[in-house]
Amino acid sequence: MESFENHLISPDLKKFNKFDPKLNIAVLASGEGTNFQVLIDLYKNKKLDINIKLLITNKENAGCIKRAIKSDIPYFLALENNYQNKDKFEADIIRKIKQSNVELVVMAGWMKIASESFVNTFKDRIINIHPSLLPSFKGKNPIQDALKNKVLITGCSVHFVDKEVDNGKLIIQGALSVKTDDNLTTLTNKIHDIEHKILPFAVSEAGFTVRNKLRIKSS
Repeated sequence: MESFENHLISPDLKKFNKFDPKLNIAVLASGEGTNFQVLIDLYKNKKLDINIKLLITNKENAGCIKRAIKSDIPYFLALENNYQNKDKFEADIIRKIKQSNVELVVMAGWMKIASESFVNTFKDRIINIHPSLLPSFKGKNPIQDALKNKVLITGCSVHFVDKEVDNGKLIIQGALSVKTDDNLTTLTNKIHDIEHKILPFAVSEAGFTVRNKLRIKSS
């Protein structure tokens, strides 16, 4: 377990796994895309062996779109209102991901609940970042819930996605103490800082798992 400044990260990972060829990922984001930017920077600086093949967003004015354009990363805007139902909405996203030969799907602030069908399409190949220490405070407002419940410690988790919301196998977590003067803004900012530290390691570890499973299958 690694401790720096005022938080702990577990497991204590020091190095990213090497991928040759690079790991092909798609990022799903609905907001500003700061976690997406962290992955872009590591990819550009050749610190993390990934190819970001595609950004998918469901919000027209999401900041992540600007980040994709600036870095010449293809993006796909899927507006749910343009589809007859959720099945058709997800089917279009699945089609785009498959076209891009993506190995790992990274939900980084994706504000949609994936259906069981979506999860099964990319079984054991989707990860999600959630701003709580799972299994505590699943669902929509985890940071508010942590404050409301006056917890002393909270944080963020990256996990494999399964059919239950905010449930699958944990990959890495970051924890910090909640100060008496913390509010939604200050605590959100602190948790975002830790998210930026743990997500790249989660991508590296999940990618390693995905590649190993492929090796076992092919042998």
